[in-house]
Amino acid sequence: MIELNSSLGASQGFNQSLIQHLKTKETFQPKELESLTKAAPSESFGNMIGDLVKDVDNKGKVAMEETNKMLLGETDNIHQSMIAMQESGLAFTMLVEVRNKLVQSYQELMRMPV
Repeated sequence: MIELNSSLGASQGFNQSLIQHLKTKETFQPKELESLTKAAPSESFGNMIGDLVKDVDNKGKVAMEETNKMLLGETDNIHQSMIAMQESGLAFTMLVEVRNKLVQSYQELMRMPV
């Protein structure tokens, strides 16, 4: 019985020191994550998704403008047009995958028993 009480006290002390260590420990995150975690507290999830959609739309418009300039002969920079088109396509694909994950998460939440 004494051994049980002493091991419980030791494990609680260890847990407390571990919690204190984790609270004071600095975390290292990629630069992209730092900007997301330091976002203004008033910024909502809906605004963040709306900004993502606007960015993807802007990339599509830039790609369309670059392609039109090339087709009209205003520029012969084929590389810039192709890069803009690939950027736009990749951004749209990412947006679709994010939407799919959000829908999948929502469906999983709805399947949970209450």
